[in-house]
Amino acid sequence: MPSSHNTAKRSKLGSKREVRPGVWQVRVSNGYRLDGTQRVATSTIHGNEVEADAEIVRLAMEMGKCLTTGDAMTLDVYFWGYFSPQRHATTTKANANTYDSHYRAHISPHFGHWDLADIGNVEIQHWINGLPPQSAPNYVRSLRAILNQAHFDHMKADMPMGDEYRYKLPRGRRNTPLPVWGAYEVGRCLTLLKGEQLYALWILMVSGGLSRSEALAVNWEDIEWSACTGIDKAEHWTAVVTIKRAYTSNDGMKDPKNDRRYRRVPIRPPFSDALHTCIGTGAICQSRKHTSDGWKLSGKRLTPDYVPKRWKALFDDGRPLHDLPFIQIGRMRATYSTLMQQAGVDRTIINAMQGRTDNSPVLYTNYLNPGIDTYIMSADAMSRVVGNA
Repeated sequence: MPSSHNTAKRSKLGSKREVRPGVWQVRVSNGYRLDGTQRVATSTIHGNEVEADAEIVRLAMEMGKCLTTGDAMTLDVYFWGYFSPQRHATTTKANANTYDSHYRAHISPHFGHWDLADIGNVEIQHWINGLPPQSAPNYVRSLRAILNQAHFDHMKADMPMGDEYRYKLPRGRRNTPLPVWGAYEVGRCLTLLKGEQLYALWILMVSGGLSRSEALAVNWEDIEWSACTGIDKAEHWTAVVTIKRAYTSNDGMKDPKNDRRYRRVPIRPPFSDALHTCIGTGAICQSRKHTSDGWKLSGKRLTPDYVPKRWKALFDDGRPLHDLPFIQIGRMRATYSTLMQQAGVDRTIINAMQGRTDNSPVLYTNYLNPGIDTYIMSADAMSRVVGNA
């Protein structure tokens, strides 16, 4: 008598058979070859039945089989069979892994076994109420992307997370952006940090608004230099940096997130003068090696994971920045945005210079964090208006 795990199970898309515990063989057929034989795809999966179902969906989509709206399909099968493979094929490794992580930890335990058709706005709000407040927006964005894609793929008839639905997030989330530096701290750092490994990287971020991954990807050859005479009659340098890639620990060197990130960023004195003093070749931020003559540049680009450690160490006792308030180096992009606004630059221009759309909420929700000096200057400006009246 055959064992139960050898029993074949069929669906509208294909069949699966557990050839031994934890090992499934799946089979999908679709159409015929020119010689009249049937087109068949098979695959062996090490895992559970849900993963076998997901592989059937993936093979069916790969072969062009039409999946009709209304067929029962669980969210687990759709995500692992179609959504996740598509994201890994079309976006960066980091973004795809983030979707997988969010789904595995916070979406699948609640909705994974549900049929797509049964997931509605009431059920989604109930799920949201149980999420951790600080990270709830991230998980909601991931579920929205999954369900909207399922609708686009004709797997789900409705869009319970479309634009017309406004979900309430759990209370307790901190909405204030992390601290940034003011003009005083930036001015001091421009002098104190000179000669340090991260000096050029810091200049690009704080004076050009580059993200850390964008700045790490810059080579000295990506910078165009021009000599000019300042109002002080002295000779100065100006620079224009071409942004055409990013460098992250997960993806290595990669293309920017979107076409807006391909841009040219001007760097002006005093930042461009300071940047010119450490001009070199190759990567703008390089690792160092110890030699008999001291520390020398290795010629290799500094690994992204080391940047926060190198930056934090600069605030230790006896190091150049120990008297300045500590903020993460990633907040230099936000420092740039805040100082630009303080200087009177319109938010549309700030967003454009940092590669975002005009209506992007990121500038206000994540970046702008004016210090007391900004508020004092604003109060003085209003007082002058009233006084002149």
